[in-house]
Amino acid sequence: MAPHRPASPDQKAAVRDKSKFQSNILLWPVIRSSRTFRVYVVEPKEYRPEVHNNIFDAAINALVTPERTRIDPYATDFASSRDDLFDLITFPEAFLPQDELLSALRVISSLDSIGCVHVGLRPTKAPDQHLFSVQGIRDLVNSLSGTPRIKTSDLDAFSHWLCEQSDEKKFNIGCLFTIDTDHQLRVCLHPKLVRSKFEVSPLHENHMAEADLLTLVTLLPADKVFFSVTLQPLLCSDALHLDTDRPQCWPLEGVNTDASCFGDAPPDHVDIVSVATCTPQQDQVTLKGEQYRTWHQEYLNSFTRAASELPRHRYSTFVLSNFQTIPGPAAGGLSGAFIPVPLPRAGFPSFVTTSSWGRFPGSGNRWSTPDDCAATGKGWSSLGYIASLDSVAIGGLAAAYMLGFTVHRLPRDTTRWRPPEGLVDFQLRRAMDDPESGRMVFRKQEV
Repeated sequence: MAPHRPASPDQKAAVRDKSKFQSNILLWPVIRSSRTFRVYVVEPKEYRPEVHNNIFDAAINALVTPERTRIDPYATDFASSRDDLFDLITFPEAFLPQDELLSALRVISSLDSIGCVHVGLRPTKAPDQHLFSVQGIRDLVNSLSGTPRIKTSDLDAFSHWLCEQSDEKKFNIGCLFTIDTDHQLRVCLHPKLVRSKFEVSPLHENHMAEADLLTLVTLLPADKVFFSVTLQPLLCSDALHLDTDRPQCWPLEGVNTDASCFGDAPPDHVDIVSVATCTPQQDQVTLKGEQYRTWHQEYLNSFTRAASELPRHRYSTFVLSNFQTIPGPAAGGLSGAFIPVPLPRAGFPSFVTTSSWGRFPGSGNRWSTPDDCAATGKGWSSLGYIASLDSVAIGGLAAAYMLGFTVHRLPRDTTRWRPPEGLVDFQLRRAMDDPESGRMVFRKQEV
């Protein structure tokens, strides 16, 4: 038998060339001091781009500098103390104008540390256009490269992909950023790969081009007693099993079936899928005539498919942020998370609604509804559940809400010898006008 010979560089390149995707994989050294993973999702009352930057600033300030009322791009004494440690905060899709991102990053770069921030971007505050031209994206990359303390190499793979794109195309772009252990600003840009039905248009400027760049970010704790955490940032329909221009080019499936595009050592697991969304939800009515809202069926299908069929996503927690109402206006909301562990028997706060994937004895698996009463009782057995902001219960009085919760243990870090705790420590903050400063602030809401 001939001896085994390792693949040559040319052979490895040939394998990658056969992939449906290009790749952007980033390794960020971070400080972690706990096995928990603290998350916040921001749910604005409505899609209203002219006020999105106020919501963004207020949310970041609430977690980073609670005594300040707004990020000040001209401040020289920006404090670095934090009231609430967090690992990830997710905003909706098409949310933050690029100039506001650049302004905020110039200030945030002066911090010693901050958790990961994931936000959908838009070119301007104009409400009728959220897609970027290729030249507009080039300008954004060039502007980002001049941000203080930025690790510019994080933009290399994205820039390489961008160089291959036609100037005629229009893309939807998201951004994930943090401060690493060396106090450097780490920034990841990622394009949307799956076009939604709202991004198909007879108008060229409103017709989104589907990208082919798969993005993963692995957080590497300085203290090696803690596991690495791999995030996959997505934009809305990226998480869905929709028809694509290039057959079967879905980001979730791509990380599994086309992992060779990441090179010799792709991550074996995706712990967090952060999805910035702008999506309509389904209004339902109970047998008692009470209205409730459920996540769109395509998302429900994605949650169960990931946990059962996609090896690198079997233990993934999906974090989702959505507008309470979307243009139309249509019902949105339900910002929160799906986690593939059984629904705990302990009750949830009144501002949180849950639905679990499970069954009663003798029946098939399905998603529970309020008509199932306490789904944890009467013999209901669950495999995973969604916990999200109850948009019907909280109403629409505030300009935005911020839901905080903790992944007690990432599912990959749990033992089969005891029931996992899942999502714990829920808190709600409501956006309010501060009469002293005239600015928007997020205040903890007692319930």
